[in-house]
Amino acid sequence: MKKITISILFSFVFLNAFSQFSFKKSDGTPITDGTILTYGPGDNYLNFRVQNTSNQDLDIKVKCTSLVNTNGTQFELCYGGSCYDSVALNGVYPEYENPLSPGQSNPAQGDHFVNFNAGNGEIMELHFSLYPLGFENNAINFVYRFDPFLGVESFDALSSIGINIDNTSIKSDFNFNTTQNGNLAIYNLNGQSVSNFQFSEGVQTVNLSSLSSAIYIAKFTTLEGKSSSIKLIKN
Repeated sequence: MKKITISILFSFVFLNAFSQFSFKKSDGTPITDGTILTYGPGDNYLNFRVQNTSNQDLDIKVKCTSLVNTNGTQFELCYGGSCYDSVALNGVYPEYENPLSPGQSNPAQGDHFVNFNAGNGEIMELHFSLYPLGFENNAINFVYRFDPFLGVESFDALSSIGINIDNTSIKSDFNFNTTQNGNLAIYNLNGQSVSNFQFSEGVQTVNLSSLSSAIYIAKFTTLEGKSSSIKLIKN
């Protein structure tokens, strides 16, 4: 009976020491095992916080476990004092010892996941696992999903905020009519802003001849704070 009690106690201490860490967005929202986080152009940063909540030093690693419709290039991971401009399948980051003492967290700002890969218009997924080094079974697994057309709406949605357009396939000039004043931001499919324009009530013509032939996202935001996006095809 005494051996069984000792065994159970050892197991409890073992699990208590090596499974206690938290993984959250920088705003405090918990990221739990199995979470899928979806991002799109213009809003694709996952700023995160890892904290050791155990009573032991923990070297918490990030491992890339799967890549879907991407090879991991142009995907930035900053963690443990280093920034990587790509991730590899089965890559473990950081690549050196980075222990957190009990109660310690990674820096409040700076560490993040972000996609800069425009891809071919398909949804991309990068699967990650966070775990204390040597204790992979105590992992938090999550998916960073990038949808290049997330937030893209219909002509009717644009019309509801006072924006009317005739055509989303353009060569140089992008024409629209508006009953509002506001801002037009053009993003490429990896979420980078490539052009910004202020518009006022009436017929508007925006010259986009300097942009390469590709698919873009046009995001309209009125002075009232209402916004809507549409896909543009630049020929």
